[in-house]
Amino acid sequence: MADVNLKRGMAHLAAALALLATVQQVSAQNARTAEYQTSDGNRTAIIVDHGRNRPAPVVVVLHGALGTSDQIRRYMAWDEVAAREGLIVVYPQGVANSWNDGRPPDARRFNPASRVDDVGFIRRIVGELNAAGKVDRQRVFITGLSNGGHLTYRLICEANDLFAAGAAIIANLSVMWTRSCGGRPIPVLVMSGTEDRISPWEGQARPGDAGGLTLSAPETFAFFRARNGCTGAGEKQLARQGASDNTRVVLMDGTGCRHATSLYRIEGGGHQAPARAGRTMRPLVGAMLGQQNHDIEAAEEIWAFFKERARPASP
Repeated sequence: MADVNLKRGMAHLAAALALLATVQQVSAQNARTAEYQTSDGNRTAIIVDHGRNRPAPVVVVLHGALGTSDQIRRYMAWDEVAAREGLIVVYPQGVANSWNDGRPPDARRFNPASRVDDVGFIRRIVGELNAAGKVDRQRVFITGLSNGGHLTYRLICEANDLFAAGAAIIANLSVMWTRSCGGRPIPVLVMSGTEDRISPWEGQARPGDAGGLTLSAPETFAFFRARNGCTGAGEKQLARQGASDNTRVVLMDGTGCRHATSLYRIEGGGHQAPARAGRTMRPLVGAMLGQQNHDIEAAEEIWAFFKERARPASP
């Protein structure tokens, strides 16, 4: 019986890997690198178009500091989600592999020149896709991890006319945005690890410089619950998937909200996006970043949150 189960398991694994290879091949055929001449120089973005020749939802995915558009494309499962759901996924490339997320330059762990107009760059990418008739304007979404998560917060606060919802991964909200986050509230999802040493669950304090402070993950969740009109919150532990890591996922949802607000608490999780199998960092890098949860796939959870959201149509 054990041999039979082993053979069945191997067959299922082979089928899954074959499906993944097929999706990757299809995505390669639907991918292109777009170039943009800007005041910050020549810039690029990888665009994976599964829009099926109709206006489609767009998900903009932002890499972390020192990362690349190609790296986050391989690290997360957005290509597979796009092929299944008929999405356009955009992976922009940051100048010097970083983003101007609006925090004070000396408050950032990685600090290339912080005068780059990344908000304008993201607007331009979406605008050109829209001009080509490819975009469902009511369903444009933004997500990013680490430094890309901080730019996601900036766009939630400064470009909420463009997006239907946003999701920040392994990044807590800078205190500065609690004082200057204007415009229309939109649904927000946050995903943070309790053992993250780079973006600590408890937040970061810089004595004498309030601009460099970041909220804790629970405070970030509370800020967006208040902004989005929630009256309470509940939580539930998500099912384990037989993974060998020592982490687990608790989903915290705002209740009574005008705009949905969620926090994924990755208990024991480090500075990594959750992923099922086959999407892990190199062992040395993974050891530096902390544990990765394998019970959920971050892109799948974020898309489940985005899927039912739409920006109100302009009058």
